[in-house]
Amino acid sequence: MNIMLVTPWRPSLTGGISTVVARLTEEFQKKDHNITIFVADRENRLRQIERLDKTPVYGMYLRSPVSSKYPVRAMAMCCLWFPLTMVQLIWLARKKRLDAILIQYPLPAMFYFGILKRIVGGTLFVTYQGNDAHDLSLWDPREQRLVRFLLEKADLVVGVSRTLLVKVESVLHGIHLRRSRLLPNGAPLDVIGVVEAGEAGPDLPLNYLLTAGHLIHRKGIDLVIAALREAKQRGVLLHLVIAGDGPERENLMCQSREQGVSGQIRFLGNQSHRQVLSLMKSCLVFVLASRAEGMPLVIAEAMACGKAVIATNVDGVPEIVQDGTTGILVPAEDPDSLASGLMRLSSDSALRETLARQGKEWACREYNWEVIAHRYLGLIEECQVL
Repeated sequence: MNIMLVTPWRPSLTGGISTVVARLTEEFQKKDHNITIFVADRENRLRQIERLDKTPVYGMYLRSPVSSKYPVRAMAMCCLWFPLTMVQLIWLARKKRLDAILIQYPLPAMFYFGILKRIVGGTLFVTYQGNDAHDLSLWDPREQRLVRFLLEKADLVVGVSRTLLVKVESVLHGIHLRRSRLLPNGAPLDVIGVVEAGEAGPDLPLNYLLTAGHLIHRKGIDLVIAALREAKQRGVLLHLVIAGDGPERENLMCQSREQGVSGQIRFLGNQSHRQVLSLMKSCLVFVLASRAEGMPLVIAEAMACGKAVIATNVDGVPEIVQDGTTGILVPAEDPDSLASGLMRLSSDSALRETLARQGKEWACREYNWEVIAHRYLGLIEECQVL
């Protein structure tokens, strides 16, 4: 088949949707499918902007007719450039003889692909990854209508967790989806297999807890810091390593000082994906205290690294963390419960080993990129038959 993956971000970037696109590309090509990648870039003219190994990556600016700051200008420019934009997309679709278009992380400006499907046919999939669904309720109603149009033209709408699909349908009241499916992302099992513990560097505390992600309010790292304070008040010193950076870093450092646990926390800043995996292999327990999530792939990665996981019971998290079997779930916004869970895991080596073993088996079976790519291809074939 000839498949095009559509994404807002270049696949050469590290992490997130770029990693998803890169891994799907790799697995599809192993099965002898021809892959093209399209990025919603800033150039008016369609052009090849890079290559992902041997895969061409095309980019072009997709203008939205909606802008809160310049509403008239946005509408005028969209109308002016719309014919040329569509002509270039049609040319690309026919040049590549596309059988399927898979959109990862739908934005309002991607409504063009709903129109493209009506003109050139083929199978259209739209996949929700996390913030694309979480933030949907915050969008301008006109932007929501653009996304509704795209979703109603799609042959299949996919969510990496069930809760994302529920959120989309609750925001877009009365939307008529042709069909929807749950299909999680995978963990890089091949990379995990060759990464060694300790590659991220020395001078880390012994038996440290690890959390990783963008330092934003939604990730709940402030709750982990509060849990360390609670554990300290109960007489237990826990050490935390934080991999990642973001706008909340200074606030989190200030909080750790105010709560008397700054000496127990290491802020490492941004780390490469390989470094994060190495940190996972070296840590005692992986913790994710998010207030909202899609299906957090970082948990599957920690499990595949053979580590016990504790996480908050929100959104898609319980779809991967089965409480007491593949990890421990605690209520969101509850540092006391989180502290109790962390203390229990830190002191009970038998429980850690059991959860780690069962979690690794689960992750390697359910979050294997080869299996997930095979499911995508099976769904494409299913839609083509219908």
